[in-house]
Amino acid sequence: MSFGGGDSPSGTTFQTQFTRDAPQIEAAKMGLMGTAQQYARFGQNPWELSTPGAKVGDAEFGKYTYQGPAGGAYAPGTKWEDLTREQRATEGQVNIPQQQVAGFNPQQQQAFGLASSGLGAFQPYLNTASQYAQAATGAYDPTGQTAGQVGYQDYMNPYQQHVTAGIESQFQKLQNQASAQAGQVGAFGGARQGVQSAELGRQQAESVGQSLAQNYGQAQQQAQQQFAGQMGRYGQAATQMAGLGGQQQQQQQGDIASLMASGSVQQQAAQQTLDAQYRQQLQQMYEPYQRLGFVSDIYQGMPSSAMATAMGTSPGTSPLAQAVGTGITGLAAYQGYQNLQGG
Repeated sequence: MSFGGGDSPSGTTFQTQFTRDAPQIEAAKMGLMGTAQQYARFGQNPWELSTPGAKVGDAEFGKYTYQGPAGGAYAPGTKWEDLTREQRATEGQVNIPQQQVAGFNPQQQQAFGLASSGLGAFQPYLNTASQYAQAATGAYDPTGQTAGQVGYQDYMNPYQQHVTAGIESQFQKLQNQASAQAGQVGAFGGARQGVQSAELGRQQAESVGQSLAQNYGQAQQQAQQQFAGQMGRYGQAATQMAGLGGQQQQQQQGDIASLMASGSVQQQAAQQTLDAQYRQQLQQMYEPYQRLGFVSDIYQGMPSSAMATAMGTSPGTSPLAQAVGTGITGLAAYQGYQNLQGG
């Protein structure tokens, strides 16, 4: 019913009904709210009411005292109101643990050391191989004055002078025989003896020359063979040294890879341990708050035992309306009575 913008009709009464949970449920909820308030305010530090039995209006109502052990965040008995503003602001904050990262282990450090110190470790082998390769391309020096070479003189027959002396001795015997024969026939000192002596001298020189040439030729051949063999060995040495350098590099890389592989496995295991510890610390830290949420969920899902809220108005009976109503009723009764009399 609307009465416009004026006041309510005379005698109108209003009724508002408030409903509440059952006392035990309401007390449990209030206790949970108080616990949550304390956790939000103090975190997990042991703050307790100074006077648990204090009521509203008492001087000690709602005051807390630190009940932690000696050496804790505060001295035992410290009052909440004595904390500074900064201390109160940080008191309820959770000290979240720092995520740790596993560092390099000794195997990985050793691998890094080998990788840094082993760079160019094969270079000495390559340098030696280069020297051997250059030596293998050198020209033959018959005099043997070039470093690393041997001259033909070292291969000459050391008894060549005895050979020469033997040849000369033989021809000297022939000269003596020719002179003796010329004297027997009375031609000693003649032209024929001179020709014969000259021929023997020529043959002697030719024999000595052939002997020397043969000795020289053999010496040169042996020196060249030795030079060619040496050059071949230089080439082989160059190839081998280069191969050794490559093998050393490959083996070192294999060692580094093995160390890194084993070190990585250990590092991963250490990181997994750190991660597990980090998660466990977080779980322990937030476990009380999870319990609060668990209880709160139970309270929220609990059926209410309260009555529905009702609110309404009821206008009162006007005395004037009552009088008018009574008069109309009486008039109707009177008219009915007159009708009966007239009939």
